Amino acid sequence: MRLPPFAYHAPDTLDKALKIKAELGASAPILAGGTDLLVHLKHRLASPAAVISLKNIRTLKGIEVGADSLVLRAGTPLREVAAHEGVIRNFPLLVKAVHSIGAVGIQHFRGTIGGNLCLTPRCLFYNQSLFWRTGKGQCHRTGGKDCLALKGSESCQAICSGDTVPVLAALSAQVTIASAGGMRTAPVAEFFTGKGESPFNMTPEEILTEIRIPLPWGPLSSSYQRLSFRSAVDFPLINAAVAAILDKGKVESFRLVISSAGPAPVILKELESAIKGQKPDPAMLQPVREAAIKAVEGAIIENASASKEYRVKLAAVAAVRAASEALGLENQPS
Repeated sequence: MRLPPFAYHAPDTLDKALKIKAELGASAPILAGGTDLLVHLKHRLASPAAVISLKNIRTLKGIEVGADSLVLRAGTPLREVAAHEGVIRNFPLLVKAVHSIGAVGIQHFRGTIGGNLCLTPRCLFYNQSLFWRTGKGQCHRTGGKDCLALKGSESCQAICSGDTVPVLAALSAQVTIASAGGMRTAPVAEFFTGKGESPFNMTPEEILTEIRIPLPWGPLSSSYQRLSFRSAVDFPLINAAVAAILDKGKVESFRLVISSAGPAPVILKELESAIKGQKPDPAMLQPVREAAIKAVEGAIIENASASKEYRVKLAAVAAVRAASEALGLENQPS
């Protein structure tokens, strides 16, 4: 399939890119690795007037480890994230998540960390060819007023499918977003709107520039779990991440995040206070299972290649596996 015609901009500085974005706004999407946008263009899911490539902006690439945080520039290739000593040492679950993305070619040659975080939400009724979509009617994302997967829904319920999303949310990462008017920061957990037609808390004039992850203040124990039909190429049916601080035999902090359930990651906040201060115990896993099911039952709908019932069960499995590994309970009866 051929790409539609569009103007192409490849600025060599962030300031130039922001100036173009301020002028063109939503009519000029950002091209980072291109693994998401180019597919959308070929399927005519988007027909922008222009595209702004970030490949020539050196300041948007690289990784820095500071005194209290690790900074990932948004344009940093996934292969560099997975191979960086500071990432491997401090955040092994992020390395595992990156290795789970797509195929090796995506990791080595195209994908970027910012691009994966900003992966367009997917839906079985939306991510199809133009010919297929013409027989199904319009949805929220194609100019209609309904959701083809959930009739009567006031917004698009497409799936947030980025592998790094639950990991970065579990690690309390923050994003830096730039515009011609300045810069602002926001927690990754608040970066998602929960609306598939406008999934990110960004204006049309803004560009994601970096992701900042606070370094663990204590011994970090973590896990990333991903369930899909195939280990490569497929997007996750469900994924989950846990970041916990274990010190002196007790859980000093605990955060479990489930994603690929709806338009935004789901943070199981009630577990954070319930598990904090406790010694890891197999008895904790049943509340984790129950909380996971309760959290995703209202979010998951029939818009993927597996049924809602099956994906709800997968969410419980992924959550329990992630909690078991992070709390050191894998080999203990639950």
